[in-house]
Amino acid sequence: MRFSTDDTARLRRGLMKRGRDLAELLAQVLAGKKPPSLAALLAARPGMRPEEALRMTLDAVEARRKLLDADDDRFGRCDICGADLGLAALGEIPWADRCAAHQAQ
Repeated sequence: MRFSTDDTARLRRGLMKRGRDLAELLAQVLAGKKPPSLAALLAARPGMRPEEALRMTLDAVEARRKLLDADDDRFGRCDICGADLGLAALGEIPWADRCAAHQAQ
């Protein structure tokens, strides 16, 4: 196990909160609203409809949660180079899947 039980619980709470926030945004978008917090997400995914970008991001967060719950060693590592992202960085962004060097890819 790479993370202590307390760290795992804290990371899981962060992932669940992010998932809830994204689900709420998706509900607002599907109701025809344009929440201000949506702009940053859409800027990162140009050319996608808002609901597509939200579903894709929500799926990515859920995939990270599943890795964490399965105690999969890929959680907390860069998907490209395998570098450890570090507990401090994951504490801030538990859904992170890239190191700083590969963030733009």
